[in-house]
Amino acid sequence: MNREPGTAMLSQVYSQPTNCNRKVAPTKILEFRSQYQSCRIRVPDLELPVAAILVDREYYSFFKAVQEASKVLAIVAKLGNRGDSTAITKTASGYAIWVMEPEASPVKPS
Repeated sequence: MNREPGTAMLSQVYSQPTNCNRKVAPTKILEFRSQYQSCRIRVPDLELPVAAILVDREYYSFFKAVQEASKVLAIVAKLGNRGDSTAITKTASGYAIWVMEPEASPVKPS
């Protein structure tokens, strides 16, 4: 798997057979820290800013930290089947799952 460090790997993760008319949302697998930028964002349905990452000019809010790769795949498959685009990053203790927030706005650092 030879890719440039600045490019994200896209994946379609399926948990069960899907209807031909329904498209599963993609998952970005981010293997290198240089592929994303940490930030904080505001989303319309929450009062306080949340932790997020910026990938390819799109914001992803923190969803969940998971230790086992098999659980990560099951979670992103479920989210993808309901239409949520996701991103996965490696952490010191496992993996972080992020969900795309198309209506997010960045929080200016103070």
